[in-house]
Amino acid sequence: MEEALELLEAARRIHGIEVKLELPEETVLARTGARRTRQVLLLLLSHAADHAGEGSVRVVLDAPDDFGDEPPRFQVVASGARLSARELQAVFLSPMLVGPAHRRLARARELVESVGGTLGVERGECEGLTVTVELPAPGLACW
Repeated sequence: MEEALELLEAARRIHGIEVKLELPEETVLARTGARRTRQVLLLLLSHAADHAGEGSVRVVLDAPDDFGDEPPRFQVVASGARLSARELQAVFLSPMLVGPAHRRLARARELVESVGGTLGVERGECEGLTVTVELPAPGLACW
C-alpha cells in the first residue's frame, strides 16, 4: 500500500489530499499476486483522490484471522466522494457502462473478482464512499 501511495504522489495524482494509511504491524498475506493487488490499489486510490473533494482518504487494512475463516480485507474511504444509485448499479455491471468518473472503480471490481475476491461499495451521507475489498484467504479454513 505504501508503494502504491508513493507512486501516486510521484505521478502527482494526489492533489494535496490527505491520505491516511492504517496498516497492521505484521505483513498481511493473501492468495493474490502483488502486481494485481497493486493495480487494484492504484485504481481505488486514484478514484478516491479524484472524488474526495476537500475531504480525506483513509485506507484500512485488516489481516485475516488465525483460523482462515475471515479473509484479508481493506477499505478505502473517501469522505467527500459521491456516487448516485444509478452509477453504483453500473459499477457492478461493466466498466463500459459507467461514466468516465467511476470507470476506475468498475475496473478495480473486475480485477478483484478475477482473483476470487469481492468488492463492495457503500454510500453514506456523512462518510462519503466506502469501498471494501475482500481478498482470497491465504490458507484453507480450519476444521
